[in-house]
Amino acid sequence: MALPFAIKGDHLLRELVPYVVATPANLPLLDLSPFGLHTPAENILDPLRLQSATFLDLLHKLDGLTFGPEGMPMPKWVFYDCSELPGAIYGLARPAATVWPKVRELFQIPDDYQGLVPVSMYVAIPMPQPGVWFGHNLSSLAPVFRRLELVPDLDLAGLGSLTKGLALKCFRVQQFWGATQWLSKALYIHAKFGPLALQTAYTPAHSEHETLTYGFRCTDEALRASMGDPEIELVRPAVQEWIDGRDVARLKALQVSIEAGDSWCIPASPRPVGDAMLVPVSRL
Repeated sequence: MALPFAIKGDHLLRELVPYVVATPANLPLLDLSPFGLHTPAENILDPLRLQSATFLDLLHKLDGLTFGPEGMPMPKWVFYDCSELPGAIYGLARPAATVWPKVRELFQIPDDYQGLVPVSMYVAIPMPQPGVWFGHNLSSLAPVFRRLELVPDLDLAGLGSLTKGLALKCFRVQQFWGATQWLSKALYIHAKFGPLALQTAYTPAHSEHETLTYGFRCTDEALRASMGDPEIELVRPAVQEWIDGRDVARLKALQVSIEAGDSWCIPASPRPVGDAMLVPVSRL
């Protein structure tokens, strides 16, 4: 499988296959061939059916492997109530027969299971306005392998960006909203879609107060840029300040500015500094 334009993770599409999880009511609203990448019928899973149970268990384990170390794994009921039922899940997978032995151990895959094993997933939930979606979860084995110092036979670089870009096209998203933490390395991926308009910088409504809420217009150019298409160059404002996500006082001050009506964005990718990172912001 291949896309009609160049991407950095094209090697992944030679080794992995796309899948979709959606209810029969939501499925007709999706584009099952995002950018021409067809999702086979046998890779479309209905969360309302018993036969999907093992694969959905594996998805839940992927979430736990990704977010467990951060203290934010989803309870299984949240995964169903807030992901599988109202929204949709798109990702890339590998047949169980070809999955890495360490992954079989991590996922505790049943010996007789012959289906797909998810390597990545992106979950989004539709909001009341048509075409507006909220990004709920981006999971990938790439950071899991890095954390556990495992070296698979497949280079997983670019897996997260590729999965999110294809997912947003599959979901037909026009305006995207998301929430993440200032210290989350996922910001490296989110910033690839272009400048991120900030709606919150300090969010007590979230269990992690140092959470930012952001949005962007979901155009084909933004999606292609996120996947590394070298022919797409997005316009980005100049960086005015670099923020340390551990500086709670600065986050609160930025939140006060936003609530006063000022417009701020994250114009580009964070900058690593030792074990931490600095996030760029610009006032528009």
